[in-house]
Amino acid sequence: MSQLTPGAVLFGLPEDRTALRSPEGEVLDIALPPETLTAVRATLTTGAQAPPELSAFAEAGFLGRRRAWPAERAAVGVLATEELAKPYLDLLRAHGADPRLVTADALDGLAAVCALHDGPAPQWWTELDELPARGIAWQRISREGRHAILEPVAAGPADVRHRDVRLRRLAAAGSGHQHLAAYWAQHEAITGAEHFDVADLTLVLSAAALDLRGWACAQPTRPAGSLVTTELPANRRLRVLDLDTAAITDHPVLRVPDCAS
Repeated sequence: MSQLTPGAVLFGLPEDRTALRSPEGEVLDIALPPETLTAVRATLTTGAQAPPELSAFAEAGFLGRRRAWPAERAAVGVLATEELAKPYLDLLRAHGADPRLVTADALDGLAAVCALHDGPAPQWWTELDELPARGIAWQRISREGRHAILEPVAAGPADVRHRDVRLRRLAAAGSGHQHLAAYWAQHEAITGAEHFDVADLTLVLSAAALDLRGWACAQPTRPAGSLVTTELPANRRLRVLDLDTAAITDHPVLRVPDCAS
């Protein structure tokens, strides 16, 4: 049965007019005769024979179901402590994946690997930057103070690896790059009570699961609309979540050419 794609809503206006809310949040007038609109509504609600005009809805991207997580990309390995991994495993299962807790020396047969760390990202993550070359998508989530860092999912040869994120951030730090590198190393570091709690993980891992689902389902970037004016492609976006204010900041990030290191 034909159905509206999630985010699209057909609704009535005064004077027997009809409008449609697009998935981008725009409201569009539908200029069709009343009898045609009745047939369109019947198709969408009861599965009645579709009028020819319904093809225009399909061409505009207003018909279709939410993409399911494909079986060939369902095997996801999570590199983390069991405490961090469990809520992410539950979320990924809810999205349709088949996740499991793994170790860094047992990654064969996986479609994707996600590394989670409750602190600055460890240097050894760069050792797994070759995963995309093996056909394994590579996701990284870490915490710096009360900021969660969600790195882009790397799945192809031109995608952003952990090494690229480190180098780009050090370059952006300018004269403070030595301080940033020392902070990442956490030598003799003393911290406050800043670790992930249950509420933090719910926020961070929900966003991370959508990033990984977007890769698995080959979800296209949504065009800008009135509610969201810009959207960076997920594989070019470094996302920072402030765990105390809920502010979300997306930073564009590009791969660093091998010859530049």
